[in-house]
Amino acid sequence: MVEPSRRNDTITKKIIREIDMINRFIADMSESDFLADDKTQRAVTMSLINIGELSKAYTEDFTSRNNSIPWKAIQATRNVAAHNYEVVDMPTVWDTVKVSLPMLQGELESSV
Repeated sequence: MVEPSRRNDTITKKIIREIDMINRFIADMSESDFLADDKTQRAVTMSLINIGELSKAYTEDFTSRNNSIPWKAIQATRNVAAHNYEVVDMPTVWDTVKVSLPMLQGELESSV
Protein backbone atom coordinates (compact mmCIF):
# COMPACT_ATOMS: atom_id res chain seq x y z
CA MET A 1 0.00 0.00 0.00
CA VAL A 2 1.27 3.45 -0.93
CA GLU A 3 1.79 5.91 1.90
CA PRO A 4 -1.01 8.55 1.79
CA SER A 5 1.33 11.56 1.52
CA ARG A 6 3.20 9.89 -1.32
CA ARG A 7 -0.09 9.09 -3.06
CA ASN A 8 -1.21 12.71 -2.71
CA ASP A 9 2.11 13.93 -4.14
CA THR A 10 1.75 11.57 -7.11
CA ILE A 11 -1.80 12.79 -7.79
CA THR A 12 -0.66 16.42 -7.52
CA LYS A 13 2.13 15.83 -10.02
CA LYS A 14 -0.31 14.21 -12.45
CA ILE A 15 -2.77 17.10 -12.15
CA ILE A 16 -0.01 19.64 -12.70
CA ARG A 17 1.10 17.63 -15.76
CA GLU A 18 -2.50 17.84 -17.11
CA ILE A 19 -2.52 21.61 -16.53
CA ASP A 20 0.81 21.90 -18.32
CA MET A 21 -0.62 19.92 -21.25
CA ILE A 22 -3.64 22.23 -21.43
CA ASN A 23 -1.29 25.21 -21.48
CA ARG A 24 0.61 23.65 -24.39
CA PHE A 25 -2.66 22.88 -26.21
CA ILE A 26 -3.77 26.52 -26.03
CA ALA A 27 -0.37 28.18 -26.36
CA ASP A 28 -0.55 31.27 -28.55
CA MET A 29 -4.33 30.87 -28.96
CA SER A 30 -6.88 33.58 -28.46
CA GLU A 31 -10.31 32.73 -27.16
CA SER A 32 -11.73 32.98 -30.69
CA ASP A 33 -9.02 30.60 -31.96
CA PHE A 34 -9.94 28.14 -29.21
CA LEU A 35 -13.66 28.41 -29.93
CA ALA A 36 -13.03 27.66 -33.60
CA ASP A 37 -10.83 24.62 -32.95
CA ASP A 38 -12.82 21.48 -32.13
CA LYS A 39 -9.70 19.36 -31.77
CA THR A 40 -8.19 21.63 -29.11
CA GLN A 41 -11.55 21.91 -27.34
CA ARG A 42 -11.74 18.14 -27.07
CA ALA A 43 -8.13 17.80 -25.92
CA VAL A 44 -8.62 20.43 -23.22
CA THR A 45 -11.90 18.89 -22.12
CA MET A 46 -10.27 15.47 -21.83
CA SER A 47 -7.57 16.92 -19.61
CA LEU A 48 -10.25 18.58 -17.46
CA ILE A 49 -11.95 15.19 -17.16
CA ASN A 50 -8.61 13.69 -16.08
CA ILE A 51 -8.09 16.44 -13.50
CA GLY A 52 -11.56 15.85 -12.06
CA GLU A 53 -11.02 12.11 -11.91
CA LEU A 54 -7.60 12.47 -10.29
CA SER A 55 -8.98 14.89 -7.70
CA LYS A 56 -11.28 12.13 -6.42
CA ALA A 57 -8.25 10.03 -5.45
CA TYR A 58 -6.83 12.45 -2.88
CA THR A 59 -7.09 11.49 0.76
CA GLU A 60 -9.74 13.21 2.82
CA ASP A 61 -6.94 14.70 4.94
CA PHE A 62 -5.38 16.33 1.86
CA THR A 63 -8.64 17.84 0.61
CA SER A 64 -9.47 19.08 4.12
CA ARG A 65 -6.07 20.74 4.48
CA ASN A 66 -6.52 22.33 1.03
CA ASN A 67 -10.13 23.39 1.49
CA SER A 68 -9.68 26.60 -0.51
CA ILE A 69 -9.64 24.42 -3.63
CA PRO A 70 -13.20 23.86 -4.95
CA TRP A 71 -13.00 20.04 -5.06
CA LYS A 72 -16.73 19.54 -5.63
CA ALA A 73 -16.75 22.00 -8.55
CA ILE A 74 -13.73 20.29 -10.11
CA GLN A 75 -15.45 16.93 -9.84
CA ALA A 76 -18.76 18.33 -11.11
CA THR A 77 -16.98 19.75 -14.16
CA ARG A 78 -15.55 16.30 -14.81
CA ASN A 79 -19.00 14.72 -14.55
CA VAL A 80 -20.62 17.15 -16.97
CA ALA A 81 -17.76 16.89 -19.46
CA ALA A 82 -17.69 13.09 -19.29
CA HIS A 83 -21.42 12.41 -19.33
CA ASN A 84 -23.05 15.44 -20.97
CA TYR A 85 -20.39 16.68 -23.37
CA GLU A 86 -22.98 18.33 -25.63
CA VAL A 87 -23.85 20.85 -22.88
CA VAL A 88 -20.25 21.87 -22.14
CA ASP A 89 -19.99 25.62 -22.66
CA MET A 90 -16.67 26.26 -24.40
CA PRO A 91 -16.41 29.95 -23.38
CA THR A 92 -16.69 28.73 -19.78
CA VAL A 93 -14.00 26.12 -20.47
CA TRP A 94 -11.77 28.91 -21.81
CA ASP A 95 -12.34 30.97 -18.65
CA THR A 96 -11.60 27.90 -16.55
CA VAL A 97 -8.27 27.24 -18.21
CA LYS A 98 -7.23 30.89 -18.22
CA VAL A 99 -8.39 31.84 -14.70
CA SER A 100 -9.12 28.81 -12.50
CA LEU A 101 -6.37 26.42 -13.59
CA PRO A 102 -3.50 28.82 -12.86
CA MET A 103 -4.94 29.33 -9.38
CA LEU A 104 -5.34 25.57 -8.92
CA GLN A 105 -1.79 24.98 -10.06
CA GLY A 106 -0.47 27.58 -7.63
CA GLU A 107 -2.42 26.05 -4.73
CA LEU A 108 -1.23 22.56 -5.57
CA GLU A 109 2.41 23.59 -6.02
CA SER A 110 2.36 25.24 -2.60
CA SER A 111 0.88 22.09 -1.03
CA VAL A 112 3.77 19.82 -2.06
